[in-house]
Amino acid sequence: MVYVPDYKHDIFVSYAHVDNESLIPGRTGWVTTLVNGLKKELAKQLGREDAFSLWMDHGLRGNEAVTPDIDNQLKNSATFIFFATRGYFASHWCRLEFHSFLKQVGEGSGRLFMVVTKPLDAEQKLPEIEELAGYDFWKKDSNGIARTLAEPIPNPETEPEYYIKLSDMAAQLADKLNHLRNEATTEDNGVKLSRLKTAKKARLEAEKISLDTTLNGLLKQHDSISKSLTLRLPAENRNDLKNQLHKLEDQAEDLELQIEVIDSELKRLLG
Repeated sequence: MVYVPDYKHDIFVSYAHVDNESLIPGRTGWVTTLVNGLKKELAKQLGREDAFSLWMDHGLRGNEAVTPDIDNQLKNSATFIFFATRGYFASHWCRLEFHSFLKQVGEGSGRLFMVVTKPLDAEQKLPEIEELAGYDFWKKDSNGIARTLAEPIPNPETEPEYYIKLSDMAAQLADKLNHLRNEATTEDNGVKLSRLKTAKKARLEAEKISLDTTLNGLLKQHDSISKSLTLRLPAENRNDLKNQLHKLEDQAEDLELQIEVIDSELKRLLG
């Protein structure tokens, strides 16, 4: 079940495989452990375990290319959780996921949730995350050394901060999902612009631009050939050019009909 309408998943989890390697053989990795805890906290916030959809690739991460399936899940997710680590920013594919989602929703959307496991130097992270507050799952020990919380495993008696931060993150994630859910059904100037309609409108407009560009190219070819026909040419060449003109005219007419259909669809879409 998805919580935010018109999306396939409410949450996309992006992480580097190296950060999910357990220090204890047979134990669940740190990233998976946190995500499992977050799912339980979020279920409390939203009322049911199956109230939302979270997508996380449990295969190799970090050095593998972003597959078409992963790209499809990413484009159809409402929010994005990523683990800001050295491994993450060192991975070309993790950075690609990050930038793809950021481009999709824009800066300042509040849809990116950053988990920080240790402080990072400026050269180790992306400039786009400077404005993100993030959730610091680390603290300094008595020697002033930053230690990741719950490593290798969570311990509520010695590190209650881990559970507090997890709860805070779930609450803020729930707030964002509720906001997006309400926004999806909000009327704008009397027209319900769901994400699906907005995406369809963008696709139709992009298709129209492409058709217009192609049509303009055909018209230029037509104009060029028409000018050539004013020259004194052998009959065979003239007939060849005339045939080309007829083909261009047929193609242009077909494109114009396609553009009319798109204009009609856009008008219907916008009510």
